[in-house]
Amino acid sequence: MAEAPFKTSATGLRLYYPFGMFGRARIVPNEQEENKIKSSAKRSVVFGSIAGLSLTILKPSFPIILIVFFVGLAVQIFANHITARRYPISDERMTWAEAKRISVRKSDRRSLWVFFGLGVVMTALGVFATFAVFAMKGDLWDKITALCGVAFFGAGTLFFLWMIRQAGQRE
Repeated sequence: MAEAPFKTSATGLRLYYPFGMFGRARIVPNEQEENKIKSSAKRSVVFGSIAGLSLTILKPSFPIILIVFFVGLAVQIFANHITARRYPISDERMTWAEAKRISVRKSDRRSLWVFFGLGVVMTALGVFATFAVFAMKGDLWDKITALCGVAFFGAGTLFFLWMIRQAGQRE
């Protein structure tokens, strides 16, 4: 995730997109600055993961979860702005496909294989549950929910397969 907002321009400049594809690029002056930005992004991901896990365990009310989410998002956006405001601006834009491709190619293939395996298991369980629901004289909405679950986990599994194929490829 820390690699996604970075891109090398056609002229060889290293560009940083603090707001992803929604903003203009900033020219990163050297590798030390780039590493500083990446370590900040990694800390944010770790903090967000710990906060998310804590909220899952504590099970607070939904408004509290939304407040924590939006406060964390605002802090990250403000930190990105503070970090990037001193770099020169570039007019080069980043597309969604470029951001995804960069992020996926820097991913760890072993973790992607683990998530792919979990996706296969969840899809298989969804298929089993779907057959069980269809065998019962259940409500139509139960059947639709079961089919949506299979479609959701199946699509996620296919996405992880795509990510595995993309991971490790050169830009």
